[in-house]
Amino acid sequence: MLSHHELAALLLIRDANAPLQRFDSDFLALERYHLVEINESGDGCAPRLTMRGKELLQRLMQGSGHYFDFDAR
Repeated sequence: MLSHHELAALLLIRDANAPLQRFDSDFLALERYHLVEINESGDGCAPRLTMRGKELLQRLMQGSGHYFDFDAR
């Protein structure tokens, strides 16, 4: 089960348009759960949702009565 901090980090990664400057234990936990991947490039580290992370957020949003197409981002 994700903590509220880990869920917030997952949403932050979904909405991030630029590489993040730092990673804390929440981001590292999401990587362990295979919900995010951390890609290193010349611009720094850029986390992105895995298919599993996208599916989790999709199910959570459908359960709340909201629908978001994450592939459209």
